[in-house]
Amino acid sequence: MPFTISEIIVLFFTYSVVGWLWETFYCSIKDHHFAYRGFLFGPYCPVYGFAVTTILIATYRVQHSLILLFLVGIVVATIFEYVASLFLEKVFHMKLWDYSHLWGNLQGRVAPQISFFWGIGVVLLVRFIQPFIQRVINWEEAHTHGMLALLVVLVMGTDTVLTIFSVRHFHTTTQQWEQRAVAYQEKLKQRLASALPEERPALARRLDNWHTDLLKRRSELRLHRLNWNERRLVKSFPKLKVLDAKHFNELKKDLLKKE
Repeated sequence: MPFTISEIIVLFFTYSVVGWLWETFYCSIKDHHFAYRGFLFGPYCPVYGFAVTTILIATYRVQHSLILLFLVGIVVATIFEYVASLFLEKVFHMKLWDYSHLWGNLQGRVAPQISFFWGIGVVLLVRFIQPFIQRVINWEEAHTHGMLALLVVLVMGTDTVLTIFSVRHFHTTTQQWEQRAVAYQEKLKQRLASALPEERPALARRLDNWHTDLLKRRSELRLHRLNWNERRLVKSFPKLKVLDAKHFNELKKDLLKKE
């Protein structure tokens, strides 16, 4: 093992923070507004921490070869991205990224173009970034003797538990919106079927614009408001999809404007 357990934990935390900074900076510029990225509450993206730490361990014996480093980086990063996507879908019923529009994609979870850039990123990471990060971690380990690693476990562990509760609440909220939306559309369809000819155009317009109508009546229908973290997830992940709430996915943009 090229790293101690304490070093692995600090590496994981360091690259989680670096990943959060990168995603927040890039997406804020791309979306023209501040995007507080990351699945957890804190300013870190564990998927980067897990991916980079796994890559550093997996590529330790091939660092001398750029080609092997590139290829192993592609394989490890692609597998990790696929597993992370599958985990989010099966456990939280959510999809945060979708590569379905890219050539050669696999279930929209991974794609050759993305994997290629992962490979380049791994080479740059291992050859140029990690040596500096490792020197900083060596200094930290000599002065704190593993206390930073313990603090990371406590803070991120607590954050993970709180996030799980938050995401479960978010899923419950989306299910309520889904049920109300389906019931509201069904009610309008029934009224349209039995309406007088002169009433049908107005009812048809209401059915076509059910999003607007439903949002106007949210208080009457006692629909839950999204809390801060739920609004953040919807706003910061434009491609977010709740897999069992099709109608919520359709109205989430309009919902944010009303929050």
